[in-house]
Amino acid sequence: MIPDLVFYTGLALLVTHELDAIYRREWRMFPFISRLDDRTGYRVFVLLHIPLLVLIFWLMSHPSGTVRLWFQVIMDIFFVVHSGLHYLMREHEHNEFSEGFSKLIVAFTATAGLIHLMLLFAGA
Repeated sequence: MIPDLVFYTGLALLVTHELDAIYRREWRMFPFISRLDDRTGYRVFVLLHIPLLVLIFWLMSHPSGTVRLWFQVIMDIFFVVHSGLHYLMREHEHNEFSEGFSKLIVAFTATAGLIHLMLLFAGA
């Protein structure tokens, strides 16, 4: 039960980060979308999240416990890697994630992923 709560917290933090990413115009940092004007880039960025979220919701509720477990492990790893990508992109000319608020959301997402992985492998 506790591992699930930690995982869902990490997922909620990731979705919250994506809301912040819209505000911070994150599409300007992506190779192909950055070539678009802001209005089109915003729309493409938002629309790309629809199939992504459908896939996440589907895998979260998949009938196979094995699929759900591997989905969580992969997402936990992504939470950590995603934080590293933000660190690597910190000097990007269009990076608007310089506020502590945005950085905390990304850091807490990675932390939730690490804690969840530890709980899974500890057998909690």
